[in-house]
Amino acid sequence: MNIEIKEQRERLVYSLKVALGVCFLCIFIHILFIVIPYPNYYFSIYPRTISQWHGILTGHYIHGSWAHLFSNIPPLLVTVGMIFFFYRTIGWAVYTMIWVLTGFAVFMFARQYSHVGASGLVYGFISFIFFSGIFRRNARSIILMTIIVIMYSGYSAGFLPTDAKVSWESHIFGALAGAWTAFVFRNYKEVEEKEPEYEWKGKDREPKDYFLSRDSFDKTKKERLDEARRLEEERKAAENNQTTTWDLF
Repeated sequence: MNIEIKEQRERLVYSLKVALGVCFLCIFIHILFIVIPYPNYYFSIYPRTISQWHGILTGHYIHGSWAHLFSNIPPLLVTVGMIFFFYRTIGWAVYTMIWVLTGFAVFMFARQYSHVGASGLVYGFISFIFFSGIFRRNARSIILMTIIVIMYSGYSAGFLPTDAKVSWESHIFGALAGAWTAFVFRNYKEVEEKEPEYEWKGKDREPKDYFLSRDSFDKTKKERLDEARRLEEERKAAENNQTTTWDLF
């Protein structure tokens, strides 16, 4: 029991370190561009501009203002923490796949406009947790799916192009990347997700292994009583015959 508690504590600490590290990276980059007077849009995702291909990797960590940054920090902290706590063995693979796929999709198909911000990642992580519940269909993933729906159901409004300054394309492509990643890793189970293996699983059981006889429901109670009475009478008759035989001698 103490070992399990220790493992859970270590996993929680690790997931918090990763989540806080990602958030602090975004904050550090934002401060860096304030201190160094260099246009941050050179590192944004600018679709179909080959000279700015690197924005696929850097655009998620750049924000236009403090308000923009701090609107993304809380959901980023929560979703990254959930992924690295509940899906630790594939955490970095999931993170990297959503990061690259979202950036690439925005680069290829979005409006020719500088796209910045971690909201695409947030939508990707939310989508991954949601669709993992659908594809894995075990108790834990379904509970996580329910929690994420309750917490972030309002984020569905971000798919609509209601504001020209908001990269709704990042939201859509992030969600698609998260769904695809959940599908790719649907069969990768954590230790606590794996079903226990039993020796008898998949094998025919012997008749002696059954609690009830195989014909338990073939006869009514009256029929069983009549059968038992008949067998008792036959037994007594057999004993009487045996006694009579011995008397002859």
